[in-house]
Amino acid sequence: MLSGSLRRALAAAVVVVSGAGASTVTPTAAVADTVNRVVLRDDFSGDRGDTPDAGRWDTGGDRRNSAWLDGDGHLLLGSALRTEKTFGQAYGRAEARILVNREDGTRRPLGVLGADGQAPAGQVEVLGSDRVDGDDFHTYAVDWTPTTLTWSLDGRDVLRLTPEKDSRPYTFVLSPGSGGGYRSSGMVVDAVTVTARITTPVASKSAPAWRPFTAYRTGDLVSQRNVVYRVREPHTSLPGWDPTLVPALFLKL
Repeated sequence: MLSGSLRRALAAAVVVVSGAGASTVTPTAAVADTVNRVVLRDDFSGDRGDTPDAGRWDTGGDRRNSAWLDGDGHLLLGSALRTEKTFGQAYGRAEARILVNREDGTRRPLGVLGADGQAPAGQVEVLGSDRVDGDDFHTYAVDWTPTTLTWSLDGRDVLRLTPEKDSRPYTFVLSPGSGGGYRSSGMVVDAVTVTARITTPVASKSAPAWRPFTAYRTGDLVSQRNVVYRVREPHTSLPGWDPTLVPALFLKL
């Protein structure tokens, strides 16, 4: 049921109807849709001895002696390997399941490089230890925002960096020599996933032109005069209740 103030607003709107009233035009506007989307994923499937996918990783040519697949869904790594892609989104998360003997140190099993190819400089806050033995896989992750980079181990934050400047786009690095002590066979990586917050336009054709004598539900999209609106409350439209005249019923996007 509509509130008293809303009923008064609608009554006033009816009086304002002009001869053009319900006329609309085909919209050209669009609304934005923001989602978390996987932008890189590698589970290292392939034949034993294959090199990593050059579309995902900077293999530097034939690096068979330092990075290769074991045929069982793992990457065996003897030296650092960086992503081929870079990531300039404002928000995101890089995550890797890694088996490595990790001692505390400045280098991370999952590291970050800025646009200049260097590790971002800034204020470092140690939140916990990420020392582990090499007996099992652990999940290493980096969450980034416009102002921070936060490393975690198995869901527990261990380090936060506040960069001196925005150094995006980022490149992520798998680094076996992290912390000064690691397995003689290097690092074993089970999977790597990078997820980023992506904003994409939603085609305006998904927002039909507003019409009178139409039943609208909360959340429906309508368009009028090249502007897209979201319906605030369920109602059946009448002439004069168009989005420009009844803001109580329509949220301009």
